[in-house]
Amino acid sequence: MPNEQAAFKLLYLAVRNAQKNWGGRDRRWNNALLQFAIYFEGRIPE
Repeated sequence: MPNEQAAFKLLYLAVRNAQKNWGGRDRRWNNALLQFAIYFEGRIPE
């Protein structure tokens, strides 16, 4: 990765795409999603 922001953008896009395919969530995913929602404010749909 050229810089930290590029890595975060790649991670954000991967999570966003994965979320469409996952039916159920476990507790660990909910914790991760809350942290992503804080970091990527306004970008992750509720």
